[in-house]
Amino acid sequence: MSVPLAIAILIFAGLGFLAYYIIKKGLLPGRITTDYRSRSKILQAIRQAKAAVERDPRDAQAHFLLGKAFLADKREEQAFREYRSASRLGITGRNIPEIEFRETIAGLYVKFREPEEALREYVLLIKKCPENPEYYFEAGKLFPGRGRADLAEQYLRKAVSLNPGEERYRFELGVQYHHGKRHKEAAAEFDAVLKLNPSNDHAQFYLGKILKTAKDYSGAIPYLEKAARDQEYKLRALIELGGCYMSLRMMEKAIVELERAVNVINKDDESESLYARYFLAMCYEKTQEFDKAIAQWEHIYAQKKSFRDVGEKLTQYIEYRQENTERETTGNAGGNAGGKA
Repeated sequence: MSVPLAIAILIFAGLGFLAYYIIKKGLLPGRITTDYRSRSKILQAIRQAKAAVERDPRDAQAHFLLGKAFLADKREEQAFREYRSASRLGITGRNIPEIEFRETIAGLYVKFREPEEALREYVLLIKKCPENPEYYFEAGKLFPGRGRADLAEQYLRKAVSLNPGEERYRFELGVQYHHGKRHKEAAAEFDAVLKLNPSNDHAQFYLGKILKTAKDYSGAIPYLEKAARDQEYKLRALIELGGCYMSLRMMEKAIVELERAVNVINKDDESESLYARYFLAMCYEKTQEFDKAIAQWEHIYAQKKSFRDVGEKLTQYIEYRQENTERETTGNAGGNAGGKA
């Protein structure tokens, strides 16, 4: 066989192998569409990426593109599975944009309650982009779950220093200070939040709580009244309002706010719901509305028998309750007799 013929055979064999490989892989750069402007395009991307994954389950880029297409179709759980697969296979050198990938998977880890993995991703992002305050902010929110309030404060302070005009950063730092009972620093952050956004009712709530803790009940009330406009904070704000009025010995006003609190309860067994009823019962007892107080204690007792001194209160008023029951029984019997006559 001549040398030129042998070379030609080798070239054709190489081209044939390359063609076979390309067909087998079914994936060239750009073959999986990333055009998500319509549902049909998204479904096309999903089909293409699924086919690529089936042909090569170790193709990290295909897993990434499939996850991205699932996200575009609002299928977050399936997207999370694909992003995790890509992460386990390794994204280095796979034509996967690292920052975009880590931002997305970190958010998915948070959503699906894997905070340790999310924190690891944010720490890696900080190393890559040390001037991005969002990464410090997200990491700062995750550290308390690891019992590291000190690192939470450190990271949140860094986020604030990089972008002092972002109210989310200042609010979260204020909450962290509040949990650490550093009320002066917390109040400074919540004040800064309200300067940036006067309608932030969450900051109003915490400022009200701080003033109440400092026994400035009159100063706390306007903040708590504003916080009660927010559905998420409504129950808590009304309980705190009732507490302010109780401390000011304004029982009628306390009852109004605590009755409002009880009326917005969604889950009877939650701690805040139990406290709303407990404080309302205290007010009723002080105003000698014993029937109403007992009704609240009985409601609490049905949910949690060991809650504070509710069991003792019901025992203390056992004779009163028995007398009431007897009166009701006698009254009903009299009414029935009158009806028959």
